[in-house]
Amino acid sequence: MAQAGKPIDDVQQANKTTAVRFIHAFNTDDWDTVREVVAEGFVFHHPLGGTVEAGPEGMVSTWAGFKVLSPDSWHPIPVMIADGEYVTVLLPTYGTFTGQGEHSPPPTGGRLDYGMVNIVRFEDGRLAEMWFGMDSLAEFQQMGVAPMPPPPELSAAARANLSAFHAEVSADATEFDNIVPFEDVVVAVSPPQADQATTARLLEIYRFDADGAHRVYEHQMVTNPPYEGSPDTDGEASRAVVQRWIKDVLTGNDSSQIDALVSPHLVIHPTAMPGEARFYGPGGAAAWLEAEWRCFADLTLFDIHSVTQRDFVAVRWGARGTSQAEFMGLPATGGTVEFTGVSLYRVEDDRVAEIWDTRNTLSILHQLNPDLGAGGHHH
Repeated sequence: MAQAGKPIDDVQQANKTTAVRFIHAFNTDDWDTVREVVAEGFVFHHPLGGTVEAGPEGMVSTWAGFKVLSPDSWHPIPVMIADGEYVTVLLPTYGTFTGQGEHSPPPTGGRLDYGMVNIVRFEDGRLAEMWFGMDSLAEFQQMGVAPMPPPPELSAAARANLSAFHAEVSADATEFDNIVPFEDVVVAVSPPQADQATTARLLEIYRFDADGAHRVYEHQMVTNPPYEGSPDTDGEASRAVVQRWIKDVLTGNDSSQIDALVSPHLVIHPTAMPGEARFYGPGGAAAWLEAEWRCFADLTLFDIHSVTQRDFVAVRWGARGTSQAEFMGLPATGGTVEFTGVSLYRVEDDRVAEIWDTRNTLSILHQLNPDLGAGGHHH
């Protein structure tokens, strides 16, 4: 077990308190608080809008404009960590697309839910700079301006596991945020995270055999107030694990190192939604990354900046690779593709146990086919 983490100092705690006020101001349309906590020279970096010198009024305009599209939208704060002058939040958005903006598509009335991992730099107790980590393609798909992906096809084994889960664990799917069957397990997250009364998140993994259901893993964290990580874990030890993952696996393009660096029960959330579970275990991590490497040769990371507290590490990164195979229906160009993202890692027993990942997929698509356009800035 790693040594106990350092206590959070007064300045970091004050910055966290201000970050919570800032997010709650979005939830309640309290634009005066936004003006109070945002510095005059505030800059934000958005995957679509680029770098914008916004100041307080620019941030108010951005958020108020989004609330026109989704008046009921709100952010819970499942995870918040601080490191020096930086604060990082896992920040899903939940709402419905019911409003009409000046340059927006017609409202669909459907859900507008997507995940973000945002990093904020503070100066003198106010927000000075923010990096939005989000995959805007998910937002565009839900707004009806990009095609939705087909639902995943379940194998016979996965369908059997799902049936066993409902028969032996719970027949009431409404108790859960998401239930995802795999070949060998079912990953379940509860309770519904979009419910504003929710104050915790429980991740459970079940395996089934002739003797019935076996819960082989669970992890629970309080999400209101935001989870600050396990006090039994040292942040620098967690950072070292993630640095090895980036160096040996991501930059080295070497899936043979995955088993040594990730938990047997690793869960990957590729669009940073709390209940999402797209890939499971070392094998799932290998499938996830090898698909990327097939599309982009020699994919490497650069401009890496990390924020860590206890068992959580957030990483802001750029990526560069050569387009060598079809990506999301677009043919390879043979040219260099660059994109950015922000990822959040949870470390457990000196291994990566969860990954919430975001990347600028729309930028990749635009580089492969400039006629697609890069889209507008919404959030």
